[in-house]
Amino acid sequence: MTEHYCPSCEEKSFTWSVDEEVSLNTIWNCSLCSYRAEENESLESVCESCGTKNKIHLKSSGQYFCYCTHCKKKAKSGEW
Repeated sequence: MTEHYCPSCEEKSFTWSVDEEVSLNTIWNCSLCSYRAEENESLESVCESCGTKNKIHLKSSGQYFCYCTHCKKKAKSGEW
C-alpha cells in the first residue's frame, strides 16, 4: 500500500484501510505519530493548488477539513 503525507506530522507515513464493521468511511492512520481520521470518499476532488485528484475530506476529533495527500495543503471544511 502506498504511503501518503500525514496531515499531522507531514511525514510520508499515512495509509488507509476499510473496515465496514468499524465505519462505512475509509480510515486513515499514521504509522509514525498515530494520527487517525475518517474520510468521506464521495467528496474526493481535485486539489486547487497542485491539480491532482488527491484532495480528501477528513474528520478527526470532531473537526472537518480538506487535505491534499500530494502537496499537503490543508483547509477547514463544513460537516459532510
